[in-house]
Amino acid sequence: MSRKKILIAVSIFTAIVVVLIIVLNPSRKYNKLSVNENKWNSIKDSRTENNNLVLEDIRFNDYKLIIDEKNNTIYYSLINDSTNKYNPNVEYDASDNVKLIILTDEITDEKIKSDYEFKIMIYNEKEYHIYNLKCTDIPILNISYDKNDETNQNSVPMEIYLFDNLSNIPNKITISRGKLKINDDNYTFSLHMLTPGKNKRNNKLSILNMKPNSEYVLSKIDKTTSQNQENGVNNMEHIVELFLNNEYQGGYLLSIQNH
Repeated sequence: MSRKKILIAVSIFTAIVVVLIIVLNPSRKYNKLSVNENKWNSIKDSRTENNNLVLEDIRFNDYKLIIDEKNNTIYYSLINDSTNKYNPNVEYDASDNVKLIILTDEITDEKIKSDYEFKIMIYNEKEYHIYNLKCTDIPILNISYDKNDETNQNSVPMEIYLFDNLSNIPNKITISRGKLKINDDNYTFSLHMLTPGKNKRNNKLSILNMKPNSEYVLSKIDKTTSQNQENGVNNMEHIVELFLNNEYQGGYLLSIQNH
């Protein structure tokens, strides 16, 4: 095969791959997916609701959002220095022929502060499912652990997923394993890592620009009374949206142990 034919074949293959990526991973701006109430109702009223029609994954500006299946709510943390945080690029994964629309509603600071619920609908030719979408301007912390692990409530193996929407850093996601201590609605967790020899040692991290540490405390707070509190004012504490196994728990104060 000549060099020219090889180049043509490679170009065709590349074009096919690009098309497949676009088709399999639909990506559009938030405002381009928005529809008015008439169109929304037209799609909804001509189909049957099916709560088993679900999103496998949804991303705003390339960052995966947490889907709280129990409360049927998707959570979006706006990056404070992003130029398109109010009109993010939306990508999603779902079963074949599923489309996504948003009931016309601009994301604004006023709606974020008021805990406003936006609406997202996914649908196919016969069925639909509506999610709530909540937006927040503070970091998101999800702790994954086995609720059936009753060996020791003071030392439950867990993994944290922290989305830092505040720091001006390229990598806004922190993932670390550790141990969780459960005390009613309050929690303490310690982070660890494995050495090359497979031994555990403290994973002393600087998360949310706080002082590097390996042990943290989560204390339940009332977000409505702490909205005016400057987050991380002393680099020793931060307000976060807490999730346990992807289920929303509310606003918590994350601070360094013994602070």
